[in-house]
Amino acid sequence: MPDTFIVFDLLIPRTDDRTGLVHPPALFDAWTIDTAERFGGLTRLGADILGFWFDSKDLVEDHSHWYRVAVGEQDVVALREHVKVAVSLFGQRCLYFQKSGEAELVWPDSE
Repeated sequence: MPDTFIVFDLLIPRTDDRTGLVHPPALFDAWTIDTAERFGGLTRLGADILGFWFDSKDLVEDHSHWYRVAVGEQDVVALREHVKVAVSLFGQRCLYFQKSGEAELVWPDSE
């Protein structure tokens, strides 16, 4: 396990861009478990986060789930590739993927 981690935030819209249908909870559950298994864990910081953005001149409203994943430097490329797969899995043109900072695990002093 690395000493320090690079932290990424990811927003996944609840609605499929291709169909306009809301994704079933089982799809998010399966993605969450798969991601946690691949990268050692993740946190869902919020559900149904409301966001707005412009597509050309049209205002788009998205309701998204917000995730945080922390990985070692050696896993950054693999995480980015995993997110690319999620773009298609969740029927999006792209996903918001933000490098948020660094983190570390803090352990108590040995007694």
